Amino acid sequence: MIDDKIINEIVTACVKDARLFSIVEEISKLSIEERMNIRKKASLVLKKEKTVDKEALTFYFVITEEKIAEEILRRINNGKKENA
Repeated sequence: MIDDKIINEIVTACVKDARLFSIVEEISKLSIEERMNIRKKASLVLKKEKTVDKEALTFYFVITEEKIAEEILRRINNGKKENA
């Protein structure tokens, strides 16, 4: 399982940045096979960069893990309910 601290960091980032939230939301709709394809593609793209962005790579690796995107969305929605 992914470290809870990393999940919470992604939740915080998604609350602040609608683009990240949108990515997580789209990933949550994909099958495991589709998620693994995205993980491979993200890895290839980031490896081509002269300086690999470790945060971006970690983000894609975490959110493509089984049920993690759903957990991130659940935590965001629970946070919205608590603040309502």
